[in-house]
Amino acid sequence: MFQKSVLWTALLAVGAVFSACDKDDDPNTEAISPEGKIFHVALAVGSGSSSQTYVQNVSDLETGSISFNGFGFEVPSTRTARIYASQDGHFLYNLDYGGGRVFKYAVKGAQQYELVEETNVQHAVGTTHPRWTKVNDAHALLHHIATEHVYDEEEAYIRTSVNAHLVSVELEGMGMTGNEVLPLPQSEEDLAKNQYIFRIDAPVVSGGKAYYGLAKRRYNPETGENETAQYSSVETLVVDYPQMSNPSFISTQVDGARGATNGYRTPVAHADELGDIYQALSVPDASYDCFILRIKEGAYDESYAFNLSEVLGKQVTTNGWFYAGNGIGYVPFADLEAGALGDAVWSLARVDLYGQTAVELNVPDGLWLQQYQYSVVEDGKFYMALAPVGQQGYVYVFDVDSDSPDAFTQGAAIQTGADAYYIGIF
Repeated sequence: MFQKSVLWTALLAVGAVFSACDKDDDPNTEAISPEGKIFHVALAVGSGSSSQTYVQNVSDLETGSISFNGFGFEVPSTRTARIYASQDGHFLYNLDYGGGRVFKYAVKGAQQYELVEETNVQHAVGTTHPRWTKVNDAHALLHHIATEHVYDEEEAYIRTSVNAHLVSVELEGMGMTGNEVLPLPQSEEDLAKNQYIFRIDAPVVSGGKAYYGLAKRRYNPETGENETAQYSSVETLVVDYPQMSNPSFISTQVDGARGATNGYRTPVAHADELGDIYQALSVPDASYDCFILRIKEGAYDESYAFNLSEVLGKQVTTNGWFYAGNGIGYVPFADLEAGALGDAVWSLARVDLYGQTAVELNVPDGLWLQQYQYSVVEDGKFYMALAPVGQQGYVYVFDVDSDSPDAFTQGAAIQTGADAYYIGIF
């Protein structure tokens, strides 16, 4: 969570910024039918459980300035909105996390978004708090893990049962298919440790399969509390796609890799042009190394182990990363030797997946990217909205073809405020 000692700094503009976001008399709000590529810049306000999310759309990320001072469309969400956009940017999709609804908006320019579809997914997926991932321009996948602690007749704890709820959403008409509830098998090791899968996320579709990253917890029956899991390997849930059936697991311990594979709000796995999947690990503390691993032909590639901690020369973790094409990616990472995930100890690395090299980029200090959701690649450039906590920032424009730590320019200026932070470009 955002550190309150840093963020609750007074910034007088912020109190008024978001009360005026529905103004219809602003000269920049005239509805249009966008042409060409459209980008959506998103800002979240409030790092607790009741944050608001605001968006506006632009066609140019490299010049001018972007401000949410009295401007922006509030995306309806009980908690921070989970946003995706169509490939051309002409539609915006939003999961109301906590409200169990999915919205589809047609983009009308600036802060104008027209609701064209809305669907309630709570009954289909079994919760108002599902997670979702847009897997292509036609479909998104909703997913949720339901657990139950099982006791015998003498009230002795036996195990924790785990069911995966999997739903496919057709983005054209927001219809839902493949509503499956799958009991997940549990390993002898997890049963012995009282560990269980409590979350799946960040699916990638490749070769007729959907690959879901996962995270575990340990249940303490004496206290009735959940504790941090003890990972001894890396695992991924695999189901047939689009049937959303036949669950199985793949796992590896290559080079001692261990940790969670679900990420947080950033996509943690991507398929390259050959269909191979590259998956980053989220690790709980500095006793783990952070790896990027490869899934090839339905299994972990035991010949591939990209140790990001080793290459960067520090103990790091990540919540996910972005693929720029041709084996190049950008990884937001937190330095676990400098502070915790909730601290402003984040930076950015350019990685070459095929060469297994990484370069820490000379972006500003004081970044907090714990809840950063998405960024875009366009015409050989990677765009990311970066602002140190409580300071002005910029849309950074990275040259994908260069491995220099300074291979970027500062594009549009972006403004932030107290307990407000950019969560992505969509």
